[in-house]
Amino acid sequence: MWKAKRPFSGRRNGSRGFATVEVLVTVAIVILIGSISILAFGRSDRAALQDDVAGIALALQQARLEAAETGRSVAVEFDADDGILRAGRAEHTLSRGVSSTNETTRLQIRPSGENEGLALELVAGEVSRIVELDWLTGQIRLSQ
Repeated sequence: MWKAKRPFSGRRNGSRGFATVEVLVTVAIVILIGSISILAFGRSDRAALQDDVAGIALALQQARLEAAETGRSVAVEFDADDGILRAGRAEHTLSRGVSSTNETTRLQIRPSGENEGLALELVAGEVSRIVELDWLTGQIRLSQ
């Protein structure tokens, strides 16, 4: 009597496990997801912190120049909850992953550069930087 053969399934009878192609496809998918996540979260804490330090220093410098040009005091406010520094017409928002140990701060920069002084500490992971505004001269210093 003639028996019909089963169609070829790609596996031998009784074999169990994964085929090489299945393993390679899985590894390729994992590598693809990993590389996409690295690109999405690519900026390091140190780079984000440096960008924020430079942005805040620039906003304070612009506020100081605005006070000198207009002859009027310029308000500077740092909102610790939102991570936003408003300095006259300039504004800077902290990057994701960067925070400050300071509380909400308000001060006035007078046309002469005098102010109440500011030491704003920014933290990202293990790294921290301080942006200081000198109370007498209005000079901006960056320190570690």
